[in-house]
Amino acid sequence: MNKERFFITGGMGYIGSAFAREALKRGHDVCLYDSLIYEQNKERMLREISIPNIRDKKDNTELKFIIGDTRNIDLLEHSLIDFKPTYIMHWGELSSVYSCEHNTAYTEDINYNSSQKVIDVSEKLGLKVFYNSTSSVYGTQKENNLLTEDYTLPTPTDNYCRYKLKMEEYIKNKKSQNNNFQIIVFRPATVFGLSPRFRIELLPNHFTYMAVSRGLIRISELNAYRAAIDIDELIKGYFNVIEKGVWNNLIYNIGSYNFSKMQFATGIQNVVKCKIIPTHDHGDLRNLQIDCSLFNNEFDFDSQKPYEVTINQVASWLEKNLLSLEKNNFVELLNMPLDKWNKICN
Repeated sequence: MNKERFFITGGMGYIGSAFAREALKRGHDVCLYDSLIYEQNKERMLREISIPNIRDKKDNTELKFIIGDTRNIDLLEHSLIDFKPTYIMHWGELSSVYSCEHNTAYTEDINYNSSQKVIDVSEKLGLKVFYNSTSSVYGTQKENNLLTEDYTLPTPTDNYCRYKLKMEEYIKNKKSQNNNFQIIVFRPATVFGLSPRFRIELLPNHFTYMAVSRGLIRISELNAYRAAIDIDELIKGYFNVIEKGVWNNLIYNIGSYNFSKMQFATGIQNVVKCKIIPTHDHGDLRNLQIDCSLFNNEFDFDSQKPYEVTINQVASWLEKNLLSLEKNNFVELLNMPLDKWNKICN
C-alpha cells in the first residue's frame, strides 16, 4: 500500500482514535482534528495512539493534533490545506441516540449544517472522503430479515438517524452532480471493543460492564436483534477499502454479527460469571439485522475475530479500571448524559 495521509475529524473519538493508531502502525501519517467535547485526556490518548508507532520504530510517520470544531470551517479548511491529506475521515459528529436527543439544535448544527460544509470543502480540495452513517437507520424491524443497502428505510424517530439520513441524501446529491468526487458512506453495525477512547455505553460493552460490575445483565426484548462489529475488524474493513482505492457503490453495510440480545449476553456469560435477568422497556429497543455481502464481496472482507475474544479483552480492561472509572463518573467514556447512563444501569 502507498503511504497515505489521513485527516480525521473526531480523531480523538472511539473510532477515530482506533483508526489513527492502526494507520500509524501501518506507516501512514495522521492528523487528528477534535474539539474534545467528551473531556478526553489528550496527553494519555496521544500516548496510546502512538504506541504502535514507537514499538515498530516507524519514526518516519507524522502524528499531528489540532483542537478544532467542525463548525469552524475556516480553521478546518486551513488545517486541511496545511496537512495535505489524501483522505479525510469525517467522523466528527455526535454519535448515539441519547446524545443527539439531549440537544436538538446542537445536533442539527454539528451533524448536518457543519457536516455539509465538511463535505463541500473536501470536494473543493479534491480529497477522498470516508463518512460514517449508521445501521440504526434501519430502525426497529418487526420481522427478522437481513436488510440490504437498497431497503426502503423507515421514517426516523430520533435526531441521530434523522440527520444521518439527511447527510446521506446530501452526499447522494453531491455525488450526482460530480461523479469524480470520491466519497464512500458506511452504515456500520454497533461497534464494540477497546479503543484509546473507550465507549462504555455501546451494547456489548455495556452488557460486559454490567456483568463485571454487578454480576448480572438486565435485558429487555431478549429476542430483539442487533448487528455488531469488533472495532479492530471495522478498522480492518476500512483499510481493505483504502488498499483497493476505488469502490463501485456509494453506501455499504459493514458488520460481523447479527445476534439477539440473549446471544450477546450468553456470550458474555461464557467469559464473566453473571446472571441474565429479563426486564421491560430498558435501554435501546432497536431490532435489526443487516446484510453485509455487498461490502464483503467487493472488498474481500472476512471478519474472523471471535466475539468472546473481544469480550474477554473488554472484561479484563474493565476489571482493571472499574474503581477509577466509577469514581470519576465515567469521564471520557460516555456519549450520553451521566444521569441517563445511571438510569439504564440501575
